[in-house]
Amino acid sequence: MLSIKPEFMRRLRAATTVAEVQSMVTAAYTLELATIPTYLTGAFSVKPGFNPEALALVQSVAYEEMLHLTLACNLLIAIGGTPAILDTGLSLEFPTPLPMCVDEGLTVALGAMTPEQVYTVFMGIEHPDTQAILPGEQTVSALMLQKQSQGYESIGDFYQAILDKLAELEAAGLAPFGQPNLDNQVDIRPWFPHVECGDGKVSNMETARAIVAVILAQGEGAQIGDDPIDPHGGFAGSFAHYFKFGEIYFGKRLVADAQAASGWSYSGAPVALDPEGVYRFLPNAAVSDYVPGTAVHTAAADFFNSYKRLLTSLDQVFNGAPEKLKSALAIMYELKLLAQKVVQFPAYPDQPASYVAAPPFMLNKKPA
Repeated sequence: MLSIKPEFMRRLRAATTVAEVQSMVTAAYTLELATIPTYLTGAFSVKPGFNPEALALVQSVAYEEMLHLTLACNLLIAIGGTPAILDTGLSLEFPTPLPMCVDEGLTVALGAMTPEQVYTVFMGIEHPDTQAILPGEQTVSALMLQKQSQGYESIGDFYQAILDKLAELEAAGLAPFGQPNLDNQVDIRPWFPHVECGDGKVSNMETARAIVAVILAQGEGAQIGDDPIDPHGGFAGSFAHYFKFGEIYFGKRLVADAQAASGWSYSGAPVALDPEGVYRFLPNAAVSDYVPGTAVHTAAADFFNSYKRLLTSLDQVFNGAPEKLKSALAIMYELKLLAQKVVQFPAYPDQPASYVAAPPFMLNKKPA
């Protein structure tokens, strides 16, 4: 469970204007955007031909995070806001706490898909807001109980507070959906055909609730209830993000298990994460990590420039040109090819046995 800083919840609940809610939805899509480099770095660290199940799982989560980003941006556009994907994306620095979050011990770093990275970062981001005993655990997480006793609220609570505030403003006659700009919103059906929220566009409270329900069911805000739990929430009945990552960490498929307190256990077919099939990535790589004039610097700069083009393209998509999403997705494929070039080099040419060069999502290293 990501714990939202109390000041964000107070500001949201005290809001009296639509503009104040826009700033909160902006914070929400920033959080969604920040997860994408994290999961893509994990996916890029898998060597060709290795760990196919684990790779498919992390890729599926990254794909769903793109959906969440799209839905959150549609909501922002519907209430008169303007997504700033390029500026937001370039402002992200790693390692970092997630935007709005107060979670001690959860520092989001860009790194290879090791068991530690999967458990500490991936599962830490996606941990459900629940007092149920989760698969792989013997008791309810002590950290979860501590957070709840201290009154921290989750990302699910944050999204719900956004909906409550929009309903309140609507009842007060402020018409938050007065000009929903539907032509500027993305129709998700061609790209995410299995999602149960129609075209994903937002024009009123009903459609706003529908898109938020999808975000919460699939992702970190999943409300899975009490034991026995229901871990489903992803596309076509697949598992919510936390449980997909659990399959990687525990090395087995999640299956129904009447003997387990949660009703589920990681005791199904193997999900291999062979360390020999994962590059030893330079953590939190930036273009500035690589020596100018070297082949690795050229490859890293090419990757970062492609990432910047992706952000620029998405910025255009959510600012009046939704038909350009196809072009943005093509750049994502280009990004994968360029990542494969970066990983051909050691991070430091004079230390070939040290780290492998990682595709950089930052131009310059974050100051220590």
